[in-house]
Amino acid sequence: MMIRAIRLLARAATGAALVSTCAISHAANFTVTPVRVELSPSQTSSALTVKNEMTDEPVVVELNTVAWSQKDGEDVYTPAPELLATPPIFTLAPGATQVIRIGLRHPSASDRETTYRLYLREVPPPPKPGFAGVQIALEMRLPIFVKPRVATAPALQWHVDRQGSGPLALSVTNEGTAHAQVANLVLTAGDRPVATYPGFAYVLPGQTRRLVMQPGRDAPSAPGGALRLKAYSDAGDIDSPIAQQWQ
Repeated sequence: MMIRAIRLLARAATGAALVSTCAISHAANFTVTPVRVELSPSQTSSALTVKNEMTDEPVVVELNTVAWSQKDGEDVYTPAPELLATPPIFTLAPGATQVIRIGLRHPSASDRETTYRLYLREVPPPPKPGFAGVQIALEMRLPIFVKPRVATAPALQWHVDRQGSGPLALSVTNEGTAHAQVANLVLTAGDRPVATYPGFAYVLPGQTRRLVMQPGRDAPSAPGGALRLKAYSDAGDIDSPIAQQWQ
């Protein structure tokens, strides 16, 4: 499920990480609900709730908004001054909650969905005297989708390619006007699963993603045989024949 797929990511705090052979000494834990935001001309703002799950330590959380696009199959992030997130930084006592608000300065003028991400980053406390370990900062990246006044929908085109003896790669192109989130992809030949992609991926409008599949025991080694794709997407279940290209 999408809620389980979007998780808190632990990463060393840039410029503040202290690396040694000692164990991690600090790790905060906060949750956010909901885990995605949808805005539209009729809903120009949204509220989220952040909770500090720690029982004995406060946590400082900083917000940052970025415009989200894709190029050559990779995510691209740029500053987004048109998207507001308040309060920009706050402290949560143990067990406390904070309501944050997301909104656009001006309505979107695009005729297709525009996309952003909201970063919620923990600001680690200063190391205690004598500290010799690794501080861990939590980061959460929430997708924000802004609908235009006209109706939008994804339109996905799929094909499989393989170069020599390399792995099967599944390419998906979104020719529509809204994003698609795809997950739990399974390629089948007849009733036999031949490759899987257990993760999930976003495909923004006008973009192509290439997903390297994990082969099964029945993976084909040469052209031939009809393939079908079965998967889940936030626009509905997928069950589609797949074009093949072998090089």
